[in-house]
Amino acid sequence: MEHIPQLGLSDLHRETGIKENKNHPGFLIFKGENISDLMKSGNPFRNMNYGLSFFIEGDGELNVDFNTYVPSSNSVYFCSPGQVFAAKGNFNNGFGVLFQKDFLLKPGAQQWVQSLPIFSRFLSSPLLELTDAEKPMFHALLEEMEKEYHSETILKYDALEALLTLMLVKLSRLYEKTKGEKISVEEQHIITLESLINKQYKSNRSVVEYASQLYMTPQNLNRITKKAIGKSVSELINEKLIIEIKRYLIYTDMSSEEIAHFFNFYDNSYFTKTFKKAVGETPKAFRKK
Repeated sequence: MEHIPQLGLSDLHRETGIKENKNHPGFLIFKGENISDLMKSGNPFRNMNYGLSFFIEGDGELNVDFNTYVPSSNSVYFCSPGQVFAAKGNFNNGFGVLFQKDFLLKPGAQQWVQSLPIFSRFLSSPLLELTDAEKPMFHALLEEMEKEYHSETILKYDALEALLTLMLVKLSRLYEKTKGEKISVEEQHIITLESLINKQYKSNRSVVEYASQLYMTPQNLNRITKKAIGKSVSELINEKLIIEIKRYLIYTDMSSEEIAHFFNFYDNSYFTKTFKKAVGETPKAFRKK
């Protein structure tokens, strides 16, 4: 039932022309000049990796989950698995760093990556601008990372794991700096909630169940989300659901009835009513427009 083109790391190796190491997959760094026509054609694809895109200069445009971004020079874009992208323009001067969460092998790495504020869509903008003072440090890290990636030296992937960890830490610290404060315990709860919703939204739309997984009452969880981002847990679940439904309406040829069933709406009229309440028009009207 999945018709949105997916780009995993193997696909990206093929698109960038960079040889993949089958013995140690899970990581890729490439320069903007290696981006294929497919990746900047404006046609949508679903990204299956965590990613950092460093824009040194250029005039490209990104469309991500129905939001359009025009990255400025010396900015960083953060992406998470599952998002649908469409990119067009000139991205020749920059770097892309893509990795799977299991590339970092330290204990608890998966939970650590998911807890980073730079990958949270509930709390942060996906773009971060670098100051003139910050640029040299990240450019040096990227150059070292690319050099290591194309080398055949001993402990190559250990070095890449260390460099990637350092980069993620420094970017997360910059994010906190732009907020002017440290990530609070309540905001960490929201980051965890986002991760749970991304995994379970199709089958679990119960505020009670999400609250139970976070070891708190539904009332307390709603208080936290309302205070931090002005939305209830139900609104956050519904936002994720509507984004995914929009993706399938635009990027697949599945009928509205098939999409309703795919997202566990067993009553098509309720599916239409839910979508219209959120978007302002029926699924069929949205697709046609």
